[in-house]
Amino acid sequence: MKTTQFRYPTGARPLLVEETARRRRIETRFVSLLEEAGFAEVVLPIIDFAEAYADVLGGDAARQSYRFTDRDGELVAIRSDFTPMLARALAPSLDPARLPLRVFYRGDVIRCEATRLGRNRELFQIGAEVIGPADDSELLRLAASFVDNPLVVYSASEEQRELDPSFVFHPDEDAHAGYYTGLRFWVYGADRRTPLAQGGRYDSLYGRFGTDAPAVGFTFTIDLLED
Repeated sequence: MKTTQFRYPTGARPLLVEETARRRRIETRFVSLLEEAGFAEVVLPIIDFAEAYADVLGGDAARQSYRFTDRDGELVAIRSDFTPMLARALAPSLDPARLPLRVFYRGDVIRCEATRLGRNRELFQIGAEVIGPADDSELLRLAASFVDNPLVVYSASEEQRELDPSFVFHPDEDAHAGYYTGLRFWVYGADRRTPLAQGGRYDSLYGRFGTDAPAVGFTFTIDLLED
């Protein structure tokens, strides 16, 4: 009898009744709060052409993407990061006169990376982004509001270092990793060990896909949160 009948690929597993119910409760709470804050939902594809992101993703992020050649001979990648996909979807038809635009998304990302025992490669995420003029402190406060007893750690430029006295500034964090251009932040829960969310500012990303616009956002990994 084949052993594949009794196991799943590394980092993948099903969610059964109780875990699914827990995820849906957290998801419903997040969506409700985001809609109350004026964010509208968009739905992004689970796969896209890999070439579209060749000049956007950093080396580590590109290596985390599952890639394959489809039946048409095209190199495609499974979604591993929402933010570049959102920029690619919105930028070609973005009207600067109608900004800021406040949107959120939810769904799975799949990352091919070294995984510790019990850690998934398939992650369910919910994120929110403001495209256009935005107050960074407002977005950080919104992200912190989803967590009990949050700790917000940020890295930013010299002029942004006094965003809010309730946030913790760490100058050693790499604010300019990947497509980020300035502010970058992480939200921790009560245990302070693993970031529940991360985000930042990426003011040059939309220009790479057709329309220049500043943007800032954050993404939570839902399975890391307490119900």
